[in-house]
Amino acid sequence: MNRSTLPNSMHRRLVEQLVFFDEQRIPFLDLHFAGKHNERQKANQWLDQYVSTVESLLKETTNQETSLLPKVVIGSQVSLEYVDDGLEESLTICFPEHTDPDLGRISFLSPIGRQLLMNPVNEPVRLEMPMGTQEVIVRSIRFVDW
Repeated sequence: MNRSTLPNSMHRRLVEQLVFFDEQRIPFLDLHFAGKHNERQKANQWLDQYVSTVESLLKETTNQETSLLPKVVIGSQVSLEYVDDGLEESLTICFPEHTDPDLGRISFLSPIGRQLLMNPVNEPVRLEMPMGTQEVIVRSIRFVDW
């Protein structure tokens, strides 16, 4: 994809996300949080925050000619640096149906995806993982059109 079409694609995808969460939020929550009332309420509030974040990003990046973003959103390829050892990892945050761990695609509903979503670039994030807490720094955020 050439450089001039990616920002248009990014904006189109972000608007599609807003429309999706406006029109399909209840079925989405029913599917992913069935029988989990408290988790569902938290997810609904969290999605409200996400929608506000995306609306702000759309305003901030209207005339932007790059795929770089200031915050992690669904569709972001996130470059992480682990503070303890300096290792780097790249993950793409996606909808659950696009998850593919072999390609580094993780759901925004996964524990790591939820912790990364809406975080800004160059800020440390403490990730709670099964093996313990890991501090990472989000080094870059780039929109990818999968």
